[in-house]
Amino acid sequence: MGKSRDLTDIEKGMIIGYRARGGGISETAAFVKCSRSVVVNVYNNCKNQEDAQSRRANYGAPRAINDRGERRLRRLVKSNRRATVDTLTAQMNQQCTRRLSRTTVQRTLLRIGLRSRRLISEPVLTSVHCKKRRAFALQHKHWTLE
Repeated sequence: MGKSRDLTDIEKGMIIGYRARGGGISETAAFVKCSRSVVVNVYNNCKNQEDAQSRRANYGAPRAINDRGERRLRRLVKSNRRATVDTLTAQMNQQCTRRLSRTTVQRTLLRIGLRSRRLISEPVLTSVHCKKRRAFALQHKHWTLE
């Protein structure tokens, strides 16, 4: 059976405190509601001054774009704000030895917080237009639907 969840720092502290106070392995496991092997591992890691890292942190394949690649991608976006994902992918593939897909680049952009926005074209109003609109609104503010 696989690992169901990671222990929080509070639970690890409870295990260490209960065992240091003289509690047995089975008593500690019942108190914290975890397995006996977890109690033994956490307490041994504490005694050996080893900080047990999360086993879930290293799951899956390594990322295609590392931190350096993310910085490069961010620079490309800032240099050309209107570049499409396809254009950015082509530019990244020119500089990298590993081929990147469009989806990888798009997912990386989302992860680093760069989301696409669509420009809305609005008519440019000059100060003369604004004054004329205000004058029209004030002149006709008492009009009804009839």
